[in-house]
Amino acid sequence: MTLDKNQRAMMLRESWPLLFTQEPLKPMKTGIMQDLITDAEKRKIDFPGLEIGKALKRYTRTIPYQLALASDSQRYDIHGQPDGVVTEEQRQMALTWLKNNPNYPQDAEKSDVAKKAR
Repeated sequence: MTLDKNQRAMMLRESWPLLFTQEPLKPMKTGIMQDLITDAEKRKIDFPGLEIGKALKRYTRTIPYQLALASDSQRYDIHGQPDGVVTEEQRQMALTWLKNNPNYPQDAEKSDVAKKAR
């Protein structure tokens, strides 16, 4: 099964709504991909591991997700429950990613998160 990017995003939201449909976005626990694959297999969701990996790659390489990493100290599991923390190193990496992203809006420079990235 090969899915396009929109189908993969929809599958994440529909299969794990407590993690992927919440606003603002939640930083995911370390190792979440294996948890998603295992849960998909257990629940017989037709969402192969390769496609889950592609979906996560796209999801985590977005400005909203990086903002979540930069501003939230908690990580979350597939049920939207706290599971781990964002380390200072990970937070700094997210801030650097935001600072170097040409699509990060200039008016965001006024936000608290953006001030930390400078």
